[in-house]
Amino acid sequence: MCMVISLLNLKGGVGKTVSSINIAYALADTGKKVLIVDTDSQGNVATALGIAADGKFCTLADLLSEAIDGSVSLERIKECILPGGKMDILPSNALLAGIDYKLMNAFNREMVLKAIVDKLRAVYDCIIIDCPPSLGLIVRNVLTASDFVLIPVEAHYLSFESLQATLGTIEMVRRKLNPNLKIAGIFLTMYQSRTNLSRGIRDKLRETYGGELRVFEEAVPYSIKAAEQALYGKSIIELYPKNPVSAAYRAIARGLTEYEE
Repeated sequence: MCMVISLLNLKGGVGKTVSSINIAYALADTGKKVLIVDTDSQGNVATALGIAADGKFCTLADLLSEAIDGSVSLERIKECILPGGKMDILPSNALLAGIDYKLMNAFNREMVLKAIVDKLRAVYDCIIIDCPPSLGLIVRNVLTASDFVLIPVEAHYLSFESLQATLGTIEMVRRKLNPNLKIAGIFLTMYQSRTNLSRGIRDKLRETYGGELRVFEEAVPYSIKAAEQALYGKSIIELYPKNPVSAAYRAIARGLTEYEE
């Protein structure tokens, strides 16, 4: 049974892309067949894994545009999927920024990505979707196509404050578009255990949301190693398997497997 998990926080800079890549790698490292779908027009997933965004391959923007105009076959979708080491990538690029406008007039406009993702469920054990930090039709498409949402929160007050808007968006989609959507949990990123700010945000997160949502015990620590991921085109886990960042992502990935049916 394929699990589709989207990583979402409406605030940028919280580590969604780094987290998507490393959680996907951790799941793939257990023998699962994993796909990362990049729904951010910056196309950072492919770049971070050493794949040049040179326009020589088709992307999610092409597939969504074709799906708006008509049906897209599994064979066509596979043409756009790239190998990214242990996992595969459905990449994005700047053309995706214009798809929101085309979606506005599409029939079943929130279901376009779901039609693509549903075809891939028979191919993969897990699909990780990296979301853009914005509230628009792309994000509503992602949440409609997902089984679970995983929320990374930077250990900073502004990121914590953005949680309300993120949770409100998830609840709106659950009520109107995807009643089966579940929140897999919240986890902290860029955590610095020596600072009062990080510890305070951790405590506030548990106090405010721990009673109704899963707040992962494993916080992803701040590390300069995260920046080196894009430099070498590999996941942090692959580069530094014993680093505390790698250990945290592996633990979060193990937690996600508890939701498998």
